[in-house]
Amino acid sequence: MRPVGLAFTLLLLLTTTVSAQSLDLPITPIHFGDQIPDYGPKPSEDDNTEDPRDTPPPTIYGEEIDTETDTIIYVLDISCSMGWDPQSYTTLDGVISSGPRLDRAKVELAKSIMGLSDNFKFNVIAYDCSTRQWKRSLVEADAKNKQSAVSWASELAPTGSTATGPGTALALADKENASVVLLTDGMPNCGAEGAAGHRAMIASANSQGATINVFGIAASGSYRAFCQAVAGDSGGRYFDIP
Repeated sequence: MRPVGLAFTLLLLLTTTVSAQSLDLPITPIHFGDQIPDYGPKPSEDDNTEDPRDTPPPTIYGEEIDTETDTIIYVLDISCSMGWDPQSYTTLDGVISSGPRLDRAKVELAKSIMGLSDNFKFNVIAYDCSTRQWKRSLVEADAKNKQSAVSWASELAPTGSTATGPGTALALADKENASVVLLTDGMPNCGAEGAAGHRAMIASANSQGATINVFGIAASGSYRAFCQAVAGDSGGRYFDIP
């Protein structure tokens, strides 16, 4: 074969091979120039917005208190019977001491208040046969307010009878709040007609559907049953406390 014929044959074979291989190539991608698809705003490294799911809930007596509005109002029974039943407990300073129901409750109340996240609002109400409140409305849980509330509660002393209905209804009058923690040793005996009257007063005041969690301090028998009913009426929980 002449050299020219050989060269032509080789060129023909090479062209055929390349054409066959080209059939196996993927479809040529479509280009959009420099346009970048919009996947929404990129999070900023300086964005300090707090995810509410990262905020720890309030706790008291080791129990978490759920609240959807980042608010809580504590209601503390300071009737005469809260001055009974001395038992040993650990003070805020870590000292082992002995004291009645009210002293023990104050320590747990103080721990709960001091543990509130800064984004919370709170208030404290105390009652015997009358009611008294630390603030007129909810306030921010900053360091100054926490210390003020703890100091205010530390001065409370057991006295008088038990107006659980009016005390709890006062907490429920603040419609911004949806979480009440009630600390009591049992049956009310003033401010409404019997246990049923107190329950009705509380239910009537609870137009916002707040949850009432009740901590029964040395409560037993009908006293305990009343505390359980108050919690149950609002979908809250009841806890026995020594």
